[in-house]
Amino acid sequence: MKIALFLASVTLATAKPALINDAALITAFEEGIGAYHDEEESYSAEKLTKQTKSAPPTVAGLSLSTISPESSDSATYLVGAVYNCGKCDDWHAAGIASAWALTSDGVMLTNYHVFEKAKGTVMGVSDMKGNAYPVTKVLAASKLNDIVIFQTGAKDIPAFPLGAAAEVGSFVEVIGHPKKRFYTHTTGTVSRYHLRPNRGNAKPTIWMSITADYAVGSSGGPVLDDKNRIVGMVSNTQSIYYNSDIGKEPKGPLQMVIKNCVPVSSIKAMVQKKKPSEKQTTSPKPIEAPAKS
Repeated sequence: MKIALFLASVTLATAKPALINDAALITAFEEGIGAYHDEEESYSAEKLTKQTKSAPPTVAGLSLSTISPESSDSATYLVGAVYNCGKCDDWHAAGIASAWALTSDGVMLTNYHVFEKAKGTVMGVSDMKGNAYPVTKVLAASKLNDIVIFQTGAKDIPAFPLGAAAEVGSFVEVIGHPKKRFYTHTTGTVSRYHLRPNRGNAKPTIWMSITADYAVGSSGGPVLDDKNRIVGMVSNTQSIYYNSDIGKEPKGPLQMVIKNCVPVSSIKAMVQKKKPSEKQTTSPKPIEAPAKS
């Protein structure tokens, strides 16, 4: 039985909301991405990490989506690498973060730090139906803005359009995979925009803070407005403690967690629309991994 069919049967057998099977999704990711190790070209995390560090700051010629996907989950992905431990025949995830589709021909985004810290034999993405695709190339990257734009083997897929900058106080929704709780949706508002100083002569970068919750594993997740348009991307958190001897925490009681995101303006600065005369490129077919019995 294939993962894609298994997940579909779960959805059809139950009324909305759809039931997420975390175990099936991690199996699809590990076995699906691991299967690309047998391809003529190995899409190694080491190679892609090197590409990330030397990638250009912008990419041109992209065919950007103008229509929001019917389901926001369909354009949201797991991203990471897999490795073989040498003690068994199984592939194991070396870390899973979040990513989302920018174009229908497989261009996606996640955080720079996801690629910078990637380790494993093969790097790839998988969707909520169990379809797995290799990461084939890093197209553009910005460490200061925590953005990497990369090509995958996916094609003819739903993709998010880029929206306008969200106003402070406006609604946002986040989709992420906190600690392998895949396709977790949270909602909130934009709480503020702020400048973050950078080292040396680098200009300060603009960041957007939101109140929608997320945690480790959600890095690179889409931040959406009420029309399923991208207004930002998950990046990091900052915990604020009360400096006091009261409480059990070494730094004092935890008071607040700030959720920092990449604003859509930083993403737009890295991409340019595709010219009408340009043609789509071909890409590898997805591999659907079988579920473990």
